[in-house]
Amino acid sequence: MIRTLAHVEAVIVVNDGSTDRTGELAKDAGAIVIDNGRNIGLGRSIRRGYQEAVGMDYDIVVQLDADGQYDPDEIPKLVKPIVDGEADMVLGSRLDNLMYDMPGMKRFGNRAFTWVLRRFTGQDVNDGQTGFRAMKREVLETALPTSEFSYTQEMIIKVAKEGWRIKSVPIHFYERYDGESRLFRSSFMFALKGWAIILRTWRDYHPLRFFGLPGLLLVLLGLVDFLYVLFYYVGTGSISERMPTLILGVVVFLSGMQLFFAGMLADMIKTHKRDDRKRS
Repeated sequence: MIRTLAHVEAVIVVNDGSTDRTGELAKDAGAIVIDNGRNIGLGRSIRRGYQEAVGMDYDIVVQLDADGQYDPDEIPKLVKPIVDGEADMVLGSRLDNLMYDMPGMKRFGNRAFTWVLRRFTGQDVNDGQTGFRAMKREVLETALPTSEFSYTQEMIIKVAKEGWRIKSVPIHFYERYDGESRLFRSSFMFALKGWAIILRTWRDYHPLRFFGLPGLLLVLLGLVDFLYVLFYYVGTGSISERMPTLILGVVVFLSGMQLFFAGMLADMIKTHKRDDRKRS
């Protein structure tokens, strides 16, 4: 806490329903404490902290986890690219400077998520799950997380899609002081929910592709099915034996059309919202 205050003007601590003296000790150390009263989850807690930071009207907001795995003395490394005008959001990249033996499956999952995020965004993302990041206040205002589960992937995609610049800088990553994370008990569930967040965020920014491409595929499959029945009819003069196939083709075709037009409608709504935001 003291080491963090040496590099920033204010520290915000979100106490997510802990039953120990977290809030009391943080206040005694000089932090602004937001007490959730009960456990509301990582994503919502991070959002509350970010909203408080935006309201304080500082130029740059730095976030780091409070479990001792990040070094507060590296805050200037994250802030420097923003001050120098090289980036709008800076991610602390852990994976090449691990100070402990991270489990192989976790390391693989982090690199897999990072690869996907880099492909989605086209930005300098070398660690998509890092909890050590800095950003301009204006960036934060356009990229507040909505997921109750997490925030890491969602915010990176939002920042990139809103046109902000992302830069990664290497930082050191240490073993958790208590040895175990209480946020994610299952690596499988973490991966499943993480992919769901990525897909949902991509859907919000590219609805026409998200809905339209599968819709077009279903339309084509329905047409192929229809042509198959048509050729059968030309050859035999009857479609009675292929009636179930024809009905299936019609259902697939209509479903595809619904998906495609849903994508067009969602894309139109997204465009209007973006234009309204620019005018305001």
